[in-house]
Amino acid sequence: MTQGSPLSRRSFLTRSAGGAVALGLGGPTLLAACSQSATSSSSAHVADVFAQGSVGIGKGSARRGGSVTVGTDAEIDGFYPPSNHWDNNGFLYANAVYDPLTAIAEDGTAQPYLAESVTPNASSTVWTITLRPNITFHDGSPLTASVVKNNLDALIASPLTGQALNFISSVQATGPLTVTVTMNQPIVSFAYALAVQTGYVVGQAMLDAVKANPNVAPHPVGTGPFVYQVWQPNSHFTATRNPHYWRPGYPYLDSITFKPIPDTNSREQTLRTGGVDLIVSRNPGTVDRFKSDPSYQVVDSLMFPQGEPDMDFIMLNCIKPPTNDLSVRQALAKGIDQVEIQKLFGGGFAQPANGLFPKGSKYYSDTGYPTFDPKGAKALVSAYSKVHGPLAVNLVTIPDPRDVRVVQIIQQMWDEVGVKTSVNEIEEAELISNAITGNFEAYTFELFSAPDPDLNYVWWSTQTVAPVGGIALNFARNSDPVIQQALIRGRSTTDEAVRIEAYKTVNERLAKDLPYLWLGQTVWSAVGDQRVQNFAGPVLPNGQKGKPFDNGTFFPTQIWVD
Repeated sequence: MTQGSPLSRRSFLTRSAGGAVALGLGGPTLLAACSQSATSSSSAHVADVFAQGSVGIGKGSARRGGSVTVGTDAEIDGFYPPSNHWDNNGFLYANAVYDPLTAIAEDGTAQPYLAESVTPNASSTVWTITLRPNITFHDGSPLTASVVKNNLDALIASPLTGQALNFISSVQATGPLTVTVTMNQPIVSFAYALAVQTGYVVGQAMLDAVKANPNVAPHPVGTGPFVYQVWQPNSHFTATRNPHYWRPGYPYLDSITFKPIPDTNSREQTLRTGGVDLIVSRNPGTVDRFKSDPSYQVVDSLMFPQGEPDMDFIMLNCIKPPTNDLSVRQALAKGIDQVEIQKLFGGGFAQPANGLFPKGSKYYSDTGYPTFDPKGAKALVSAYSKVHGPLAVNLVTIPDPRDVRVVQIIQQMWDEVGVKTSVNEIEEAELISNAITGNFEAYTFELFSAPDPDLNYVWWSTQTVAPVGGIALNFARNSDPVIQQALIRGRSTTDEAVRIEAYKTVNERLAKDLPYLWLGQTVWSAVGDQRVQNFAGPVLPNGQKGKPFDNGTFFPTQIWVD
């Protein structure tokens, strides 16, 4: 994936609790990476990391004061959840100034955060959100049920996030701190949806500003541990300690700054020279370059395998020629040598991926995804060409040197099986816009990180498909009624066995439909200098440990400097 960060794909609504349900769209991707499968290489990697001690966990007593600068892989496009596209960087910024209604615990469950409780009725068609009392926004206004209702209403009304919340039929403030959400179908994973972009609560002042002028870009007003100070896009975002934060004792830092440095090598060098204190990367090489250096602490996504991982893939347009032809998608899949790509770009961790879920996941199965078969690919290309003429495909990525090298390798592989492949680069914003409107053939992409697979409903549903030119969150425009029925089963029952079979069906059907050509699991990492304490040691308001590192995101609340 891009070192510069996709807006993510993940973004949107799925960032695991952080992840994104948001609806942020994403950009290209790090095409190389690593399957979380229980292989000797990945297991050895995890053992090496943990042998170093509790990396990213605070040593000694927490201290108040100081500041931390974080080098991110891209800039964000704004702070307003209903309309901005949050990727990992969006969630990093959001975790500084906002709080989510729920958050993901270390064990992968959704736990209350701003909410005191989130409870369903027996059929999971009505959910009650009870808020914690005596919480105020940065402007001094109170957190109330009315404000939360207005947040949800704005999210539902948005052309972007509304597709992710189209199961909601009504939202009512049924008490000063109680919000009742009624669904038009059973939704068993709703608590998880409040841990991603659709669960972050902004102040009424922000909602009013956007209502008065939809083109306004309001400064963030949240309940979070830090208060907005300054944002100079493509330079830095700084927030200062919230002296009235509702979580006693937090935060420890006086301020936190996020500095976008799109190029991975530049970001790593800036860390080594002291220009930043902590970096986030989706390049597997970052782990390899820092893991043996005692001056730094390294955590990565392979260490925390709960939920569905981020995946790197080539996304194909299922309604636009020539990739609307299944035989073409089959040829392209058979023409990619995953093992070779991962050998070159996977940082030594990679294993071939056959779908959304790695080995060891309860949703994993033998999907029947096509393996590298150049002879079979040539036969499919030949048959297609006899009817339609020479097969030509335009493969597009962002202008990141590593992504460009990956697509050049894929171009060679496809050329060798008879596909005339052109490779182009476009800026990430354009790539995302084209994905939303379906104006592409084959794009590099990264997406799908989620603590519960239902958060990815919008990416696979027949209900989120649109013609080319229309706005659709099912970017690939793959419309499979079998997948749709499996998605409905998965979101409407608490029966674990039924849910497992439902998402296995989704995975297996994607291996047949081939809207995505898998390249591997994204390897996210956070690398901090030794003075940065506890960036991977979050504690939730109820005392449970939070997920330490969530595919490129973390909470800054508990960080201190030594």
